[in-house]
Amino acid sequence: MKRTRWGIIGPGNIAHDFVNDLAFVATQQVRQAVLGRTEENTRKFAANNNIPQVFTDLDEFIKKAKIDAVYIATPHTLHYEQALACLEKRIPVLCEKPMTINAEQAQELIDAAAANNTFLMEGMWVRFLPSICQVIDMIRKGTIGNIISIKASMSYKAPRDQESRYFNPELGGGSLLDLGIYPVFLALLLLGKPNAIKAVGKLSGEEIDEACSVLFHYKNGQYAVLESSLVTQTESVAEITGDRGVIKILSPWNEKPEGIQLDLFEAGKIVYPCKWDGKGFQFEVEEMLDCIENNKISSDRLPHQFSLTMIKIMDEIRQQIHVKYDMYE
Repeated sequence: MKRTRWGIIGPGNIAHDFVNDLAFVATQQVRQAVLGRTEENTRKFAANNNIPQVFTDLDEFIKKAKIDAVYIATPHTLHYEQALACLEKRIPVLCEKPMTINAEQAQELIDAAAANNTFLMEGMWVRFLPSICQVIDMIRKGTIGNIISIKASMSYKAPRDQESRYFNPELGGGSLLDLGIYPVFLALLLLGKPNAIKAVGKLSGEEIDEACSVLFHYKNGQYAVLESSLVTQTESVAEITGDRGVIKILSPWNEKPEGIQLDLFEAGKIVYPCKWDGKGFQFEVEEMLDCIENNKISSDRLPHQFSLTMIKIMDEIRQQIHVKYDMYE
């Protein structure tokens, strides 16, 4: 695919970063259309990002936007409806994480992608960042030996606004789906599906998780300690400990970290700096476009089954900490 016309659903901050990073993709990427909730904000986003087509209605967007692919960056609870509508019209979909609010919705999107022979990928952009790719390469080479444990955390002291996506149950609020998904992703990527899950959470008056702590346990004794919070703000780091050393992804580990610190027990420490253009959304875009070019409906590096397993794990965590989105379940 030499030239791609993008439709953007959800004119927020993350969508702004996404369209900026399109400039770093090797092939021509066109900012074609944007769909938003209000006319004023959507037109403002379009003007700031040189997007010619503006819509506030999903059906009209799908019918009239002259696009080759869509990027969905709305609140979690809107992903399912918007992604499904695009897939049914054979529009390839890159949908921000979490792809859906629960596993049932995720399975339906996966089935729709297959039925319409149309590409679908969860926008877990961290999977394709050079930093994570370097960590995977180190582990595959046995640099730190056999993995014993993973410790990863994500926290952000969010403004206390009950109408925001962070705290509003109707928007899928809570630390797990917004932040905790990153530590869950890392453990699933490096260790696979856990044998046992134990979770505790601090709930708000609206019964969404303000903070969440999770322990994964594996049959061979490996474990992962994962945390997320909307009421504290600590250093966002990830540590992978093996029997020969430790890989520490420095803060902010899920974005562009200061570096990757390798500490071998018998050889000392070395820090590898992390540098690339923009935020790094271009890497997931390049993966998507390569898949479409090769007539794939799923990425081998971030397959549908991975996303389905991940949301099933988060469904289990939510059940344990008693967080339920009644209007969607």
